[in-house]
Amino acid sequence: MASDPRYGPRLQGMALEVQADPTVDGQALASFAFEDAAPAPGLKLGLPFLGGDFKTECWQVERLDNEGCGDGVSWRQAGDLLFLSWQARDDGTVNPCKLAEEGYTRLLNLARDHQQPCLLRAWNFLPDINAGEGDLERYRQFCLGRAMSLERAGINLPELCAGTAIGGHDPAMRIFLLTGSRPGINIENPRQVSAYRYPRIYGPRSPSFARATALPQPDGQMLLMISGTASVVGHETLHEGDLIAQLDEIERNLRALLGESAARLARPGLKTFGPDALLRAYVRYRDDWPAVRDHLARAWPGVSVVGLEGDICRTDLLVEIEAVCAG
Repeated sequence: MASDPRYGPRLQGMALEVQADPTVDGQALASFAFEDAAPAPGLKLGLPFLGGDFKTECWQVERLDNEGCGDGVSWRQAGDLLFLSWQARDDGTVNPCKLAEEGYTRLLNLARDHQQPCLLRAWNFLPDINAGEGDLERYRQFCLGRAMSLERAGINLPELCAGTAIGGHDPAMRIFLLTGSRPGINIENPRQVSAYRYPRIYGPRSPSFARATALPQPDGQMLLMISGTASVVGHETLHEGDLIAQLDEIERNLRALLGESAARLARPGLKTFGPDALLRAYVRYRDDWPAVRDHLARAWPGVSVVGLEGDICRTDLLVEIEAVCAG
């Protein structure tokens, strides 16, 4: 497969397609089950399902090459891609710094052993994410442990991938990673300071993620994976306590990120969410879900959305949206 000199090598002969409640033939590199009664088995996030247009999200490939479990990490490999899953008991009293450092170290070691060391997408779920004061807040401690593990693995700031971190009440820390043999294309939002460059007021170590990561596909398309996006401009929260204003700001952030992605990747189809895009809405208060659902339906008619109840990483944020699309 020829390389595109603008973006580096593409995946070698293995397409990755993300589908809601898949009905076509294929194999799951990863499958997320949002509801316990979802039609197919999959990874659980430990977050209550609020509703939406789909109950499972399948990251699907033509075939799996191998799968297994080692050092507490479950993994599946398809060509240049590796999906890894790790979880550990966390009742809210465990030190999240040590736990995150342990989890990321195990995941990154296994990815390196499989020669798939490049970060492409990360999801992090932990209980009581907002508990604790100042630098002892559990999210800040999680960020510290994650950063120490990434640093020890030699992963530099520009190599950080799209990511999501959400809190819940299920007593487990869960980390899921998509890695590859080649890096993706990390994209930042022109309306926001890069998360990994946040000032010290947000904790001893900044959050370790890019705003989006694009993955070149064998057919020349791009798979765009967008991080959890909230009502943050620059590095500051806007519209504390105002759900509708936060949703408006999230929409502006997503449109800006889509526009930046379309321009940088020379993919005009990425300027907006098409009918195959999938959105996850993490909502702090379940009673806000109908307003979130209706807002997204007006902003991007026909796009599939799923709602999950979860705590956002800042106490003044009410909702966060992540997405995946292709173009």
